[in-house]
Amino acid sequence: MEYGFFDYKYFESIETYHAVHGKDFFGTWHIIFMVLSFVLIPLIGFLVRKTPKKKIDIFLKILSIFVALFEASKIIWESYYDITTDRGFNAGGILPIYSCSILIYTLLVAAWGKGKAKDVAMSWLCTIGLCCGMIGCVYTNGLNYYPFWTYGAFDSLIFYFNLFLVGIVLLASGYKKLEWKDIIKSWIPMLLMSVIASPINYYYGGDYMQIYSGDGVPLMSTLAGILEAHKLRPLFTYIMLSSYMILSTAVIGIYKLVNLIIDRTRAKHQAVAAAGNAPAEATQAADEIVEEPSAAPSPAPSGTTDASVES
Repeated sequence: MEYGFFDYKYFESIETYHAVHGKDFFGTWHIIFMVLSFVLIPLIGFLVRKTPKKKIDIFLKILSIFVALFEASKIIWESYYDITTDRGFNAGGILPIYSCSILIYTLLVAAWGKGKAKDVAMSWLCTIGLCCGMIGCVYTNGLNYYPFWTYGAFDSLIFYFNLFLVGIVLLASGYKKLEWKDIIKSWIPMLLMSVIASPINYYYGGDYMQIYSGDGVPLMSTLAGILEAHKLRPLFTYIMLSSYMILSTAVIGIYKLVNLIIDRTRAKHQAVAAAGNAPAEATQAADEIVEEPSAAPSPAPSGTTDASVES
């Protein structure tokens, strides 16, 4: 291997850079990671379906601290190399204000907050966040810059795995039950983040939240180019933000459908079980009646004759 685990994406050797840059994206190890993610996370969801709320609270608190510290270490690590290699601070790309970065903030609020703020945070985690995690496990953008067995790649892989995991755990355990109104609630964190991301995008020419040029999003980057040619870039920002509602609507629709199927299946099984028990109960009742001794007629008093009756 011509690079170390903590080597930076701009490798010292240009030959090494071209040899490894993006080569592990949808490579063997990436595919193995995808398969494991889509097997292990649903399995974990199945295992935690009866987990008490208090244990889920502990899980959220531990994970929220881990995710925040891990992201901070990644920013410090990349910024160190950017600055020491005379590239300067990467304000247009290193800040945690991407759509997926909302995990950091919503997870902290879900773990430590209360009331409406906590509910909004969980709405995002269980809808848009869940979708972003699933997409990220497949389309792991970090592998476009780092080989699989490097710190930079693992940061992306672990981040998306956790993003996928937390939504499944919250839903499978019943900690969060989705309603149609969660479509709007899940959009609130996106809107708040866009207030920060949009000015930075337009000033630095970045693409935080993919709401400036849709970089890496199929069709959206083309649409952004068309709208930019007609000086309608802000319209693309609005379209891209609104599109996140489609993700939350899809998740809630699937969630409702799955619950409906489960409820109907359970009701059917209960009806069949009740019908099967009815004949047995009737037979048992009949047996009890047969076994009950019949009342014997009272004997006539001794010495009583027909003549005495006549008299």
